[in-house]
Amino acid sequence: MYLDSANSMRQQGRFEDALHLYQKVIEIQPNNDQAYIGCMGMNFELGRVEEGLKVLDQWTEQYPDNPQAWLYKAFAAAETGHSETSLIAFDNLIRLKPEDAGYQIGRGQILYELKRFDEALEAFDKALDMDPSRADVWGMKASTLAKLGRFDEAFVSIGKAIEISPDDPSNIYNRACIYSLKGEKANAIADLKRAIEMQSSFREYAQTDEDFKSLYDDDDFKNLTK
Repeated sequence: MYLDSANSMRQQGRFEDALHLYQKVIEIQPNNDQAYIGCMGMNFELGRVEEGLKVLDQWTEQYPDNPQAWLYKAFAAAETGHSETSLIAFDNLIRLKPEDAGYQIGRGQILYELKRFDEALEAFDKALDMDPSRADVWGMKASTLAKLGRFDEAFVSIGKAIEISPDDPSNIYNRACIYSLKGEKANAIADLKRAIEMQSSFREYAQTDEDFKSLYDDDDFKNLTK
């Protein structure tokens, strides 16, 4: 009854009232996943990010073997800039479901953002061992290898991504990034031009992409991305 009323108040925009009822449900039914999700969501809607994250702390502490709790914590923490907390959540998801490639991918993405490239590469390799058909993960691996200066391996990896998804412009864009990091301007410009022709949004994105930092003052790059 309380949960239905809380959901109704949420739809009406009565967030404070909804939050109070979600908290009531947690007191009465501490194993109710939807109550934690609702309570977290209302705190976020009200701009109380830290309070929302505390709800997730309570949920995972109360039910440390609940994958849904850790999944919400992983994504909420990542979206609010709490990368280390997100990484811990992904570690717990892997503990609970080691066969799920998606959790290794999430872990790898967080490690990449933290510039822990060796660890990120290990996570992407584990994901590809479980599912080698993921073009996006081959691309992530390629970007990571490039950050480590392992360009030959990076080109092999991005080649796999292109082989699996030849019509995906993000793979061509990523190869342009690798060429740029390696210092091969002509190839970088050629691939970037092709990626922009396939998806125009890459024009603006490239302007601030640090992979192209060495080309920021290059006339060909500026003409292509203006």
